[in-house]
Amino acid sequence: MRNRVECYHVAVVGGFGRFDNDGGFRAARVAVLYLALTLLLAYPLTMHPAGRMLSASPDGFLMMWALMWDTHAFTHQPLSIFEANIYYPEHDTLAYSENFIGSAVFAAPVLWLTGNPVLAMNVVWILSCILCGVGAYFLSRRLGVGPPGATLAGLIFAFSPPRFLRLGQLHLAAVQWMPFALAFLHSYLDGGRKFDLRLAAAFFTLQALSTGHGAVFLTIAMLGLIAYRVALGEPVVFIRRLRDLGVTGALLLAPAVLIVLPYRRVQVDMGLRRSLIDWHRPWTSFLASPAHLQAFLLSFWPEARVNETAWAYLFPGYLPLLLGAAAVLLVGRSAPKSHAGRRVVWMRTALAFEAAALACLVFAVYGTAVGPIRVRIADTLVFSARQPWRAWLFFAAVVAARVAIARRAPFVQVNLRLRRGLEVIRRWAEARRQDATTFYALLTLVSIWLAAGAPGGLWPHVFWLPGMNFIRVPSRFMVLAMLGIAVLAGMGYERLSARFAPKRSLVVATLVGALLVAEFAAMPLYGDEYRVEIPAVDRWLDKQPKPFAIAEVPLPNPRNTGGFERRHTAYMFHSTAHWQKTIHGYSGVRPQLHYTLFNDLAQFPNEASLSTLVSIGVRYVVVHTDYYAPGEWAAVDARLGLFREWLKLEHVDGAGRVYSLVRRTHSPADSPAEAGPP
Repeated sequence: MRNRVECYHVAVVGGFGRFDNDGGFRAARVAVLYLALTLLLAYPLTMHPAGRMLSASPDGFLMMWALMWDTHAFTHQPLSIFEANIYYPEHDTLAYSENFIGSAVFAAPVLWLTGNPVLAMNVVWILSCILCGVGAYFLSRRLGVGPPGATLAGLIFAFSPPRFLRLGQLHLAAVQWMPFALAFLHSYLDGGRKFDLRLAAAFFTLQALSTGHGAVFLTIAMLGLIAYRVALGEPVVFIRRLRDLGVTGALLLAPAVLIVLPYRRVQVDMGLRRSLIDWHRPWTSFLASPAHLQAFLLSFWPEARVNETAWAYLFPGYLPLLLGAAAVLLVGRSAPKSHAGRRVVWMRTALAFEAAALACLVFAVYGTAVGPIRVRIADTLVFSARQPWRAWLFFAAVVAARVAIARRAPFVQVNLRLRRGLEVIRRWAEARRQDATTFYALLTLVSIWLAAGAPGGLWPHVFWLPGMNFIRVPSRFMVLAMLGIAVLAGMGYERLSARFAPKRSLVVATLVGALLVAEFAAMPLYGDEYRVEIPAVDRWLDKQPKPFAIAEVPLPNPRNTGGFERRHTAYMFHSTAHWQKTIHGYSGVRPQLHYTLFNDLAQFPNEASLSTLVSIGVRYVVVHTDYYAPGEWAAVDARLGLFREWLKLEHVDGAGRVYSLVRRTHSPADSPAEAGPP
């Protein structure tokens, strides 16, 4: 009992004590290795973490803002964290995109100490690489893979292009808790320890808080593992599972359940429902990678234009695929050969004929009773039986063939063999439940099938399921596929090196690891220089009586999508000076009110936009004169004089002006003589 408690302590604190003879020291060394590889493979971006980001795009700005908002909310409004300050006057606006609450736990100390959101975001993705690697190592060790193979599995999951080159997308990079949750679920299903189930619940919640995409991926993997085990004879014992989870486990899962509620409210209020607009992906995406080795090999096939036409880098690498294939192909290498000789061959042939006859009979009866049979996957015709007499003819032919070999394979012997076979299958299933090779092979195939485009992709058939609708682009399921490939690769190396001495296995694993790094290498990753700058006029607002709501101008024409989105994210950053409500926002969702308002504000000042701002309770309008095109400000300044009944100048600081909004007493057109500069 004492040893067991110590093991649990190390599992929680060190992470690996239950699976490594030397406690957490090996895990610590592995973590240092993954840190070094992160610094290498993301060079020189990792040399300038405070001033460069992988992509200075609106998506990247949204993620930085979200980390800043979460950090602010941790200390100011933790119970209403989803009531973010964007898209005023809407509610639960943090649920308009990923919330990144789990990632903000890592970002918060950096923001509190330095106030630098670029550094904070870079720290988050660097830690995600290390933890993804350590998590895959942890999972592989739990599945019986030795330290060398497990280290390779972690290297693949952390640094393969389909995951590593999404570092600019935290919702796809921060999937580090998936392998930990799966490892403890395996432990619980194998050993029945309540503590393992509760740790699996805790890591599920951590993943759900870090990224909704990761929560969907992990849900598929965990439910798939449970279904796989049940299909192979695992007792369901649902009540006992609930008791094992207990109140403690329910409390650990509660945050994951609670964060679903604001997303559900937003979905209902906004009438959101995903469509299939973004589900197609060119086949070239599954061969595409900017890694130097793949780019060199593709240069011998220039007419394919793989990297040029791909929509995403989804190629996992040659060596991971070869190692994963070894895990699948070598799993039955040690199966005993039959000693029954030709008799066994005849028995198996007879069983095949009987199974074929049964299948033909089913098709014949169905075709006669119902009509033609057509089996399709998406737009691809897999099987067609238009005329039932053909099925009857095949049935008769197979039965005749079976009768013809009756002397070699008597019906009684086959039936006895069938009963023995069922017992063999039962024993095989019982042994297979704890052999995860088949499960991770299936998980990989299903994930790739979900990520695949037309024809034959699985996504159109499942996107409507609860949770699935959270995924906008199904090719992102390659991140889950990479976890499956990584685990299989670790198993494959384990089987290939089974006869090696420990020292030789370590040397070979080091060589394989070096080859993997060479295959994944795509540096230099320069990134973009960026620094969040907040105008002094926005900082002045922080000293005014609160609460209040603001709008900022100018806004570009919404048809200028890139400039329009960048301007809104800039104004979101401006609001971090005071954290008061702002009408601006950027996400995958935009309220209908704001579509109209932003169009009107592109012509600011005008009566339509001012009327809307007053009606929703906006107090201040911040005007940035330096954001206007040369020569444009003079015309805007002249128009401002026509709206003195609406706008009162409160503060000027450099190129920034703050106007307070007041209700008009009459239309500006009623008193043209009073027009003049504000």
